[in-house]
Amino acid sequence: MLNKRVASYKQYLALFILVLSCGGHAAAQGGIDTGLANRLQASVDSLRAAYNVKGISAAAFIPGKGTWKGVTGVSYGTLPIDTTMLFSMGSITKTFVAAEIFKLIDAGSLALTDTVGSILPPMPNVNGAITVKQLLGHRSGMADYLNPSWQAAMSADPYAMWYYPTALAAFSQPAVGAPGSPYMYCNANYALLGMIIEAKTSDSLHRVLRSDFLNPLGLSNTHMEMFEPYPNTIAHNWAGPISDPSLAVDESGTPHMALWTSVEAAGGYFSDAADLVKWGYNLYSGNVISPASLSEMLTFTGVSSSYFNGYGLGAQRFVANGRTYVGHAGNYYGYAASMIYYPQDSICVAVLINTDCIATFEARALMNALINKIATGVHEQTWRERVVLSPNPAGNELNILVPGNNNVEATITDISGKEVYRGTLTAGNSSVNTAGYKAGIYFVRLSNYGAVWQGSVVVQH
Repeated sequence: MLNKRVASYKQYLALFILVLSCGGHAAAQGGIDTGLANRLQASVDSLRAAYNVKGISAAAFIPGKGTWKGVTGVSYGTLPIDTTMLFSMGSITKTFVAAEIFKLIDAGSLALTDTVGSILPPMPNVNGAITVKQLLGHRSGMADYLNPSWQAAMSADPYAMWYYPTALAAFSQPAVGAPGSPYMYCNANYALLGMIIEAKTSDSLHRVLRSDFLNPLGLSNTHMEMFEPYPNTIAHNWAGPISDPSLAVDESGTPHMALWTSVEAAGGYFSDAADLVKWGYNLYSGNVISPASLSEMLTFTGVSSSYFNGYGLGAQRFVANGRTYVGHAGNYYGYAASMIYYPQDSICVAVLINTDCIATFEARALMNALINKIATGVHEQTWRERVVLSPNPAGNELNILVPGNNNVEATITDISGKEVYRGTLTAGNSSVNTAGYKAGIYFVRLSNYGAVWQGSVVVQH
């Protein structure tokens, strides 16, 4: 998400450093049954009331079943949220930028070790020795350009149309560390990555992303605010000074021009929840970038945060109730968002909120509630439901709990489909030595007299 968030123009214009009584209705597609859809909708309604936000638009994609969409609450007054409304996704935009960088790497026109100075002209407060990998992982040592000077400019002329590289040059500050410094979230990193994409493609960032990702995947409701037309209504955004929903005011009348054009590469996208789950599923299941690039993206550095415990190369790692998810969160000026993918069963969940709040805790609670409901709705009540892979992520050893009394045949494959393990596991607890496995996602398949269980595990060393 945009770690630097603008609060209310009318009363506050304060910068926050963060990461993210109407019932709603749900829509089920594909093979998602009405009972499961109703349970998911009840979860969304409950969480909206518990966290006192104006409205939520949520979606879940379940492989082999389809997409569930649900909304609750209002845009403003008594106007209810509907599934066609757009919300800012904030820093989830960074996942698109990171994916485009990896697409260039896959094409051989860029490398993680390439330096800023070898691609872009000299810029104030930008060390030319910073690598592409350091930008992706927020380890450049740069100071953020979303700072008090940026705030003042946004307030002074909210109708200004910024080109984000111009904003970076105008508001950059001296570095706070050397290239390779410890992780520190910084939107300037992704502004530079956007500039690298434009330099390598000789085209504007939003056109490149549309051509490479939005059009091929059918993400028809995802748009770069102020740069692309869209027919959908934007949900009103409610912003407050201290991330307290009870203090939030309707800021939909504040012009979007300066705020969103200046952060295009770091947080410029608006979307709906259904598009986000389609994007998250395709990205993290390996349909967008190569297996090698996906493995790099999802190799995490441990970080200390209130809501995530690892950052990869344009991805966050979340842990909740013993489950490990990958994805990204975002917050920006009255909007909060989260996109989470569960590697064990490839379910992707997205939530968009139109209230300036501490969305990270709220979104994580909603994601976990949705995953719980999905899990109880789609898995058969058999031994397969009780299989456990632990720890996940695994290090040098993966434990597999095989319930019941029968042995099972097991195979493990890497993300490219290469088999790395085949054997028979006895009922009870078994272990597989993963010390020699490269970091990345692996798929586990267990078969027991015709019944098959499939899941996945992340290996990290």
